[in-house]
Amino acid sequence: MSKPFIETAALTPVDQVWDAKPEKIFELLAGTTQPLVLRGYCDHFPAVQAGKTSARAMADYLLEQYSGKPVNGCYGSAETGGRVFYNDDLSGFNFEARRVQLGSLLDDILSCADAEHAPMLYMPSSEVSYWFPEFSAANDAGVKSVSPMGSLWLGNKVRVAAHYDFPDNLACNIAGKRRFTLLPPEQIGNLYPGPLEFAPGGQEISLVDFYNPDFERFPRFREALDHALVAELDAGDALYIPGMWWHHVESLETLNVLYTHWWRDSAAYMGRPTNALLHAVLGLRNLPAHQRKAWKALFEYYIFDAETGASEHIPESARGVLEQPLSLEAAMQLRAKLQNDLKR
Repeated sequence: MSKPFIETAALTPVDQVWDAKPEKIFELLAGTTQPLVLRGYCDHFPAVQAGKTSARAMADYLLEQYSGKPVNGCYGSAETGGRVFYNDDLSGFNFEARRVQLGSLLDDILSCADAEHAPMLYMPSSEVSYWFPEFSAANDAGVKSVSPMGSLWLGNKVRVAAHYDFPDNLACNIAGKRRFTLLPPEQIGNLYPGPLEFAPGGQEISLVDFYNPDFERFPRFREALDHALVAELDAGDALYIPGMWWHHVESLETLNVLYTHWWRDSAAYMGRPTNALLHAVLGLRNLPAHQRKAWKALFEYYIFDAETGASEHIPESARGVLEQPLSLEAAMQLRAKLQNDLKR
């Protein structure tokens, strides 16, 4: 993997704490809206201890936990430089996805450990409850109370383009070293996102190559760097990433394993906010500018400034979809209405 253009020393480091305990994690994160490094947070995990022994021991531990169901293996040539990205015209990706046995993928990764120009090899985030059903019980991050979706990512020296996730994330670095470059949500305009509906990991990514940024094509990226934070994790460290924060992720060793925990602060029956964005693309984006401005005012009143009491003047019995919070029954009725309206 080539040397990054962005010098780590030039970026502001993410705040960090030591001696954080899983049983106190939500007390620590209460009110936090910034990323936070938790040094040694998961060092006691059996998985971390296996990884500290050797890459082979890490692989053997994962295979002990493995359900035997084929995983998604991603294979890219050495020419990618480890960067997970599109092909030249953004009609496809620069890797091939295959259904493989985990042992086969791990053998491929370990077999090229000493290669000067190794291919890009990785397993994208894969739900532990399906592929590694006993892993979460043996490696407890202390967040069960929020019913997180736990996933494992593993690979060799791979770079994942800057992207964001809607849920909050407690990312435990199980094996290898990892560097995160993080940017706040409001930097989206300086990061030049790619297609909404078609991206290597399913979530839109920045088209800027952080190792070789093209400032002629992406001039505002210089401003984004003024707001960038950096976190470097050793095995046993964890990183809290608030939802919607952009993060570019570099895996720096022969075998790298990350255990993510995603959770949301609203009920799952509310649906994905991305659905609302796509619906707005369909219904609002092509309106004349003065009409979009009017709708912006409506969104600010009913959605973005909802805490100011948009429905307090309405009797509770008559608030309908304006009730706070929206009940399961009301949410299901609203979803059904939207589904019917979209059929017209």
